[in-house]
Amino acid sequence: MKIIYFILYFNILLSTELPKGFTPQEWLNRHTIEDMSRSTDPPEGPVRNIAEYERMQGMLIRYPLGLTTAIIREIAEDITVYCLVSNSQQNAAFNTLNNADVNMNNVEFILGSTDSYWTRDYGPWWVVDGNKNVGVVDFTYNRPRPNDNNAPYKLSEYLSTPYFSADVIHCGGNYMTDGYGTSASTTLVYEENSISINALDQIMFDYYGVSQYDVVDDPNNEYIDHIDCWGKYLSPSKLLIREVAQSHPQYDEIENVVDYFENQLNSFGEPWEIFRVYTQNDQPYTNSTIINDKVLVPITGSSWDDDALEVYQNALPGYEILGFTGNWFSTDALHCRTKGIPDLNMLQIFHNPINDQILPQNDYEVLATIDDLSDEGLIVEELYIGWKNSEMNDYEIIYFTPGNNTDEYIANIPNQINDTEIHYFLHAVDNTGREEYLPMAGYYSFSAIGGMPTQQGDINLDSTINVLDIVLMVNYILNVAELTDYQLEIGDLNSDTIVNILDIITLVNIILEG
Repeated sequence: MKIIYFILYFNILLSTELPKGFTPQEWLNRHTIEDMSRSTDPPEGPVRNIAEYERMQGMLIRYPLGLTTAIIREIAEDITVYCLVSNSQQNAAFNTLNNADVNMNNVEFILGSTDSYWTRDYGPWWVVDGNKNVGVVDFTYNRPRPNDNNAPYKLSEYLSTPYFSADVIHCGGNYMTDGYGTSASTTLVYEENSISINALDQIMFDYYGVSQYDVVDDPNNEYIDHIDCWGKYLSPSKLLIREVAQSHPQYDEIENVVDYFENQLNSFGEPWEIFRVYTQNDQPYTNSTIINDKVLVPITGSSWDDDALEVYQNALPGYEILGFTGNWFSTDALHCRTKGIPDLNMLQIFHNPINDQILPQNDYEVLATIDDLSDEGLIVEELYIGWKNSEMNDYEIIYFTPGNNTDEYIANIPNQINDTEIHYFLHAVDNTGREEYLPMAGYYSFSAIGGMPTQQGDINLDSTINVLDIVLMVNYILNVAELTDYQLEIGDLNSDTIVNILDIITLVNIILEG
């Protein structure tokens, strides 16, 4: 089957560009990939693999381009475009971008030959090591293309970052990470490496800090077997997966992948919030690029384009969602041709968003880890959360106070009088002038239950524990009265998950002792 796809790509070979898949000659010479491998000791731990949706200072592309200049112009509005280009083509690259009104102040050329423009597949993977240094941890590109395989080392040299290399064959289109130790790929990674699954998983832990590696069968039944053709982490708690009609030949396989992730926990130990984007004609909507507070989405002129953009907007409220046309394919679009370069001195904020509530609370604790990789120090008066409920027009500020652990900070959103939806965000500034928000745009949200929480035993919610509570508890046991989940919670005085005669005895003793 895969040979058929190689033949389909033969027309590309007539041009100066290689195909995304193997050429027939490369397929015959794929054994030489191992000759390109190089390995070093792993970084000092603990190692944290940086996610796509973290703060980026730049984006890696290559010339000749695989992107429209409109996309590059958009990227260069905010961050640096790092362009790999050969010496002989640098002038042409400059003129192409300059004539397209790209902000050339935000373009830097990295000289050196490349074989193709799929910088996502061969570009550098970034980690924060145990010394709080951001560096490259390389891999062996799964194509016999030595110039492309050398790109991560070129980047580390150009940016003067630490460089490490793992002895594993891989590619960026078949890898996504959440920034907290969970990553995902298709089984292609196991198939292309001649070591055991346990040995490969150990490499992923030692070099990238991956403690949970979700490796699944590719549902698309395509030649490429890349995870970005059907799925994408949008945040540490949100996952986007393509959707098709039941008549689609891959419907069952795609739904099996959805079932798998519905039964996995994210790095917070909670179920993934899964969003679906409709791709009946195999539109490459999941093959998007997140650039700080923007998401660049490949669109095709399909009637489903607007719906796809709306899915992203619903999943990432407050982000700027931008659609771009191009010479996209179902297996090769915008994500494949770009690779983020993180802020090397980023101001890190980590936080597990508050979930929807089922009971009133005294307050809602916002727990965060805030760590400046610059080591220049945080500005205390700029460490805060902003919050509002559905009745408030503007956000109110609550300042963080230090927690019990290193780099830990706590703020408390007050209890709510009425049922409401709360929006909130986190904010920090360090002494380099870096200002960071989490999320980078928009807000987190959760449903809060109104009403002051009461003390255990006050099941009639009148703020007093007395004989009336005993009467209500007896009536409940006799099936004469009903209790809400909240009343059952505060009536379960011995914490055995049921309300019965033992709780009545405890309640009587509380009243007598009072």
